[in-house]
Amino acid sequence: MLKFLFRVFAKITAAIPTLLYFRYKKYYFKKHPRTRLKGGSILISNHVSIMDYFTMLYLTFFKHMRCLVSEDLYRHKFVGWMSKMMGNILVHREISDMSFMAEAEKSLKKKKIINLFPEGHLSHDGKVHQFKPSVVYLALRTGAPIIPSYIDAHYNSIHRTNIIIGEPIYLRDYCDKINPSVDEVKELCEMLRNKVIELGRKLTLYRKMQTYDVFSFKHKFLDVAKATCKLFQWIVWPTSYRYVGNASRKDRKIRGRGLIVSKHYSFYDPPILMMSYMSRRMRIVVAEELCKNNPKLFKWLWTIEYRRVSNSMDPKCFLECINHLKADGVLAIYPEGHLTKDGLGEIHDGAAYFALMSNSPIYFYLMAKPWKPFHHNTVYIGETLYPDRIFTKEELGEKETIHKLTKLIKERMEELYKLTK
Repeated sequence: MLKFLFRVFAKITAAIPTLLYFRYKKYYFKKHPRTRLKGGSILISNHVSIMDYFTMLYLTFFKHMRCLVSEDLYRHKFVGWMSKMMGNILVHREISDMSFMAEAEKSLKKKKIINLFPEGHLSHDGKVHQFKPSVVYLALRTGAPIIPSYIDAHYNSIHRTNIIIGEPIYLRDYCDKINPSVDEVKELCEMLRNKVIELGRKLTLYRKMQTYDVFSFKHKFLDVAKATCKLFQWIVWPTSYRYVGNASRKDRKIRGRGLIVSKHYSFYDPPILMMSYMSRRMRIVVAEELCKNNPKLFKWLWTIEYRRVSNSMDPKCFLECINHLKADGVLAIYPEGHLTKDGLGEIHDGAAYFALMSNSPIYFYLMAKPWKPFHHNTVYIGETLYPDRIFTKEELGEKETIHKLTKLIKERMEELYKLTK
């Protein structure tokens, strides 16, 4: 009881100073938005500073988290006493004492969260080093999920400390043995290490592409402007949505990354398309002809400029589009490449290339006719196309698959266009 009261007192009194000092910013996968860490799980991360412990501690403010702490910390009487009162588990690295495993297993069975840094030491070069096998044995024996995370630490700096939390990993899905061989343990450790490294790369993309920059004044201004224009749209461009085939309202609710393809009738198509997906911010690929007239405006509207070069490919535009999708953003593209009022034009390979390179689902959005003010407009929503469910892993890396996927996109768009007649 005394330890419980101490933990509550310590967390409450240190909450505001800690949050002001570190200024945490959390990132989550869109598949599990704002996922709360639940009990009976193992939280792992890279380890660059002793301050990482406090970063992890305030991820689970209302949950009891026990951290595996080395004997070095207990050499300082006051710090060791504080660590003991917080309920941390002592790990003797210098001797072969595995008693901490039994204590950690008991805590997991009581639905508590165990936090450990699998590298077993601080990384002074910023790289994620080889993981120790204890995390593997602990997960296999208890069946508890491993929640990987990555800390982009900026302690004692004007920059914020960023942390990204990944999806739960159940090691029993990868290995059904409670006591696997040494080689199997090494493979599992390397898999977990790669997951943490991948989170670090994704965090870099999130910050670079600003897909999760919810505190940006620019993005907030665009959100307010979009909401205001939505009210205006109900009066000037009243719109209804029809779902074709197996499509449903879920095909308009994009979680995670997504590539929207549509037919291009007029200049009004992009803003109306954005207002059809109010829950997500998106970037739209815009031809250089429009950007030349007012480059500052289109840059402020967060569009991606596509320059028509001799080989029909703009490397800068392609890289930006792929990185935006990999950062779990939403991208809208008109695969015809120009305005087409009569019929469906030729579908270029750009949309298929972006989807395959980023493993993004393709959403179909087709207007029945060009938008007219004060006229009722209809939008046809097609069934979402998932490339990884159609092609094998080997086929996803082949160049021929781009043309095959382009053909499928054209067929889907033609089916929707026939309904408009």
